[in-house]
Amino acid sequence: MQVKTIPDSSNRDGARERRESPRARVSIRAAALIFAASVAGCARYAERPEIAPDQYSPIAADQQWSPAAHETAQYQVPTVTREIAQASAGNQSAAGGSHYDLPRLIDLALRLNPRTRQSWQSARAAAAAYGMAQAPYYPHASFEADGGYNRLLFQVSPGPAVIKQWSASPMAELTYTLLDFGRRSADSELARNELAAANFGFDRTMQTVVFEVQSAYYALAAAQAAVQAATQNVELARTDLEAVSRRVNLGLATEPAMLLARERKAQAEFELESAHTLVNDSCAGLAVAIGVSADQPLEIQSLDNQPVPKTLGKEVEQLIAAAVRERPDLSAEAAKYRASEAAVKRSRAQWYPVLAAGADYGEQAWWYTFANSSTIKSASPEYAALLTLRWDIFTGFSRRNDDRRTEAQRAAERESVKSLELETIAEVWRSYYDFQTAVKKYQFAQALLAAAQESYNDNLETYRQGLSTIVELLTADTALANARLTMVQSTAELLTSSATVAYAVGAVDMPRR
Repeated sequence: MQVKTIPDSSNRDGARERRESPRARVSIRAAALIFAASVAGCARYAERPEIAPDQYSPIAADQQWSPAAHETAQYQVPTVTREIAQASAGNQSAAGGSHYDLPRLIDLALRLNPRTRQSWQSARAAAAAYGMAQAPYYPHASFEADGGYNRLLFQVSPGPAVIKQWSASPMAELTYTLLDFGRRSADSELARNELAAANFGFDRTMQTVVFEVQSAYYALAAAQAAVQAATQNVELARTDLEAVSRRVNLGLATEPAMLLARERKAQAEFELESAHTLVNDSCAGLAVAIGVSADQPLEIQSLDNQPVPKTLGKEVEQLIAAAVRERPDLSAEAAKYRASEAAVKRSRAQWYPVLAAGADYGEQAWWYTFANSSTIKSASPEYAALLTLRWDIFTGFSRRNDDRRTEAQRAAERESVKSLELETIAEVWRSYYDFQTAVKKYQFAQALLAAAQESYNDNLETYRQGLSTIVELLTADTALANARLTMVQSTAELLTSSATVAYAVGAVDMPRR
């Protein structure tokens, strides 16, 4: 930067420019550095939990929370119990359509289900508590002012005198804790771990809502497929009845055969109405899982449009390792264990003193009269600077028992982590083999349906030709009806078992935005 000056009158050749001095340049650079440091400091300060606590909790009720990269390892169960191998788990997505597909319903549930919002608000409250835990690191400033009018009697001889006084006493105080032997750090650590537990709990709540929507969705799709199968069974019974009627009209069948066919038709119609009732119940279950009123109609895709998984892509040991590493509720328990450790530190810090610095400044002002004298005015400042040492020498064994309480709670929390880990392993183990069984049952149901359909077609044709009896035809009819329902149930069971594995592992697939 250059500074132009007035031309020197002693120089006849014209005006000359003079550069600023080195001291001025240094001052400008120092000011620029101070300004840049202040801006950077303000930006970093704005990220503090006591200033913006919402940054430390989920940003919305339908958005999954993830810990920071440097915090992830702190809330993995292996840091508390044992080390495991690294693994990951995937999940499948449903196809779209004109009706509500599964991802759209999951998205609705994450936005509308009261439990996700409740868990979100709990996480936000924990974030605010974490911000509050930073308050003791700052000075505490307060202001107090007393003012008003007093009328007093004062004992003098020969009789009491009256003091009439107007007074004001403003006082500003500033206190700051210099040394507390870990009280503040323990409180901050405890609040931070409770926040992590709330955030992980929020994630698990989201996974639970997703799993419940998946289960209710597959149950409703299965109920609707059962209605379709029951409708087809009614058509089969009508076909059988028509075939029997033709043979009765031709004198080739008896009236008991007609009665058996009518009985089969009535049974099929009864099963159709039962299937309709199951659809209504499933609709209510899905509405509750989503978080909407049960009287709102929900049109979903049919069971035939759902991709049926044939394999999980991982062995049970890999899934167990992934569950122990990724389950949010396990991480939440690990965070609670860390919080119990911080509570132990806080209890032990109570044995030590607290050193604080304080300062106050105030004013004492009076306007008074004494025994009807003239008004006397007085005003004087008051101030002090103090160091305060506070040490509780004996507290009735309260601190000792508090140590016992926090240590017992820490031990209980550690066992809670281990217990949940064992339960998680058992859940993954059961769900894995339930899925393997469901895959085989689905394959058997496919073969059963194909065989039952072929058997019914053959029996219907032979009955029309008079080569089989009505009992054989109705037996084939019943077998085909049961095979259709078995196929529906096995498909729904396979889809649900796949979702159960993902939920047990903690790898529930969230809808992408």
